[in-house]
Amino acid sequence: MFNVKHYQKITECYTMHISGYIPTDEDIAIIVQDLERTDPRNANPKYAREMLIRMKLMYRELGRIDEELLRKELEEFKSES
Repeated sequence: MFNVKHYQKITECYTMHISGYIPTDEDIAIIVQDLERTDPRNANPKYAREMLIRMKLMYRELGRIDEELLRKELEEFKSES
């Protein structure tokens, strides 16, 4: 029988392993705070943690596909900060 909770836990561990990034409590709190304004339904630590890891993986993949686009994104981010 398929155990959804067990599958989710394995997926979570695998994602953490391949990303090499473990969000801190401070990182998560900042994202939750932002989500309270932009997406209240998902403003919780679990969602924020998964979001941070997925963003990290997304930018890693973007760098593999189009390094110039990644550099452009980083420059835009620097100019906005």
